Amino acid sequence: AALVIAPQLTAPAPVTYSTSAHVRTIALDDGSRIELAPRSRLTMSGRDQARIALEGGAYFDIVHDPSRELAVDAGGVRISDIGTRFDVLSAAQGVRVAVEEGTVSVSGKDLAAPIVLPAGRAVRFDFAQGTAQTTAIEASAVGQWRTGRLTFQGAPLRVVAAELARYAGAEVTVSPSVSDRLFSGTLVIRDGNAAIRDLARLMDLPLSGGDGAWRLGP
Repeated sequence: AALVIAPQLTAPAPVTYSTSAHVRTIALDDGSRIELAPRSRLTMSGRDQARIALEGGAYFDIVHDPSRELAVDAGGVRISDIGTRFDVLSAAQGVRVAVEEGTVSVSGKDLAAPIVLPAGRAVRFDFAQGTAQTTAIEASAVGQWRTGRLTFQGAPLRVVAAELARYAGAEVTVSPSVSDRLFSGTLVIRDGNAAIRDLARLMDLPLSGGDGAWRLGP
């Protein structure tokens, strides 16, 4: 009897998905869908695969299921959801969570209480500054990277550069003297290296290096 029962009590082995230069779509058994951004890594674990660890970016379209408690861990931030559409971008500089439909709860070890994000709201964690700032966001801008664009609203230059580095597959260093300058605008990211050059022109900053390794600023 033990031989029969034991496998039923054991959670399935974790499953890991990763991407290089292209987006990958992950279809779940319940009809939910996850789109994994370029150069990202996602691991699903737990008996119902409801524990997700994310490095990079992903867009989640999750079917409502009250019996399942889905949680996404990204850069020390946890996003809890019971059925909605939301986007997560995680980099060394910070984490951004944006909600297109439904509501998610966002928690972190440095937060006194979870942040509840309804549709049309986003939160950006800036690890260098130790801050979490919520803003309004247009529904069309949530997961916009899937259409080859990224929109920023008052984001520090170091954060913008870190996100563009993923699409360029390059190392992007930002001079400390300009790393906190704020950028608002939309960049085309189908060619990540071209997007870095566009950012330098828009911010009127010198750009050195080349494809694979860039330095932005003096």
